[in-house]
Amino acid sequence: MSIHQHTYNQLYVEMHKYLEENRELRLDIENLNKTRNKQSLINIINVHLLPKNQDDLISEDIQKEIEGDVKSELKLAIGQKATYVKDSQPLYERLITSRTYILHDKKYMIEVKSIVLIQTELTVWITAQEKRT
Repeated sequence: MSIHQHTYNQLYVEMHKYLEENRELRLDIENLNKTRNKQSLINIINVHLLPKNQDDLISEDIQKEIEGDVKSELKLAIGQKATYVKDSQPLYERLITSRTYILHDKKYMIEVKSIVLIQTELTVWITAQEKRT
């Protein structure tokens, strides 16, 4: 029974990963179609979750959920002029930093490590730490 449960859990994590990837690709296609003829606008937002330290490793499904939540917070930058987003980086950083996300009855505190704007792609690296109460 435990082997079955383990296999089912692995399949669930993979399915969640593929569904999230499918959703992200559909959003990317939609955003690229929206800004196809406007090369100076933000088309893509990427969010990468880095481990804060080796002791606080977060499971892959929670990592994907946190990345998705942060990406949805930043989706207001899509379609904005790249120069406006570059000038407003502290605003986007404050939008994310010190936010608390509640996932699976646990609280996670988000911190921005860096924000990089390359042509029409905004990439954000964050860390998340479980907030113990």
